[in-house]
Amino acid sequence: MSELSKKMIQLMPGAYVIPSSTNIGVITEKGFGKTKVYLIDSGTTEIDAEYILSILDEFFEQAGEKYRIKAIINTHGHTDHAGGNLFIQKKTGCQVWISKLELPYIENPELQATDIWGGTPPHEIQTAYFRPQPSKASKIINEETKVKLTGGRSITFLTLPGHSFEMTAVIYSDKEGKKVVYAGDGIFTRGELSKFWIPFMNNPLKFMKGLEKLSLLENLEWCVPGHGDCIEKNLSETIEMDSLAILETKQLLLNLIAEGRKTSGELLKEVADLNEIKLGFGQSVLIRSTLKSYLAAMHDMGLVKVLIENNTFYWCKA
Repeated sequence: MSELSKKMIQLMPGAYVIPSSTNIGVITEKGFGKTKVYLIDSGTTEIDAEYILSILDEFFEQAGEKYRIKAIINTHGHTDHAGGNLFIQKKTGCQVWISKLELPYIENPELQATDIWGGTPPHEIQTAYFRPQPSKASKIINEETKVKLTGGRSITFLTLPGHSFEMTAVIYSDKEGKKVVYAGDGIFTRGELSKFWIPFMNNPLKFMKGLEKLSLLENLEWCVPGHGDCIEKNLSETIEMDSLAILETKQLLLNLIAEGRKTSGELLKEVADLNEIKLGFGQSVLIRSTLKSYLAAMHDMGLVKVLIENNTFYWCKA
């Protein structure tokens, strides 16, 4: 395998991935003149965006072809997936496509940190990681959207909320129906879970429903997660592992609350201690927000209840 083919890996004819801290999908459509390119996500920063463009330049120069980026398709609006939008838009004039509920997060990126913090955030999380440069969307996508490509190929979309409000996977299909799904953060690999056993979620119940939707995909050749190694054909092991991580966190919270009433802060510390997580500022904010999402879901299911006593908010056994 050449150095370039390691930097931009072909999964199927017309479907590629640029492996990086955030995996970047590339779908190509040859025609008269320049080859059209659809990018799936754009990385975190301008540095990531420059790297993506340099790989594309090298790839198409080696192929003896000219190309133009038709659109960046954002799986969701989080900074690590949309932070390179503005740079690539300015350089190429490409469009940006995103789902309706994710749109505010790229056009008004201050909403990201505000949402995670639960109010105006402190400067520690008003950084490039939580607050990308704003970019403008050209097209809203949903599950009804279909892009017909040459040769009987197509791009369709699958909504996978749970990690974010309307995260949307991008599905590339060839004329025989074989598929590559660019799943964004709708699925987490073993490697990612070994680093982050409690990945960020705004609704763990919806995330699990998204895993069910992924499990129903037929003729799947490859799944490209937002982070980590690509998954070939069978998603069952990864889906089972993701489901286990969610159920274990839910059960851990239930066990801790069964010992006696707990504040959100107490639960954050005990969950981190038991999972041997050493919290920094950013990670504590992300995990705190995620645990609150678990607790809200468990409250709505009647598994825990709220007690306010002496002006203190407690989670209690139902």
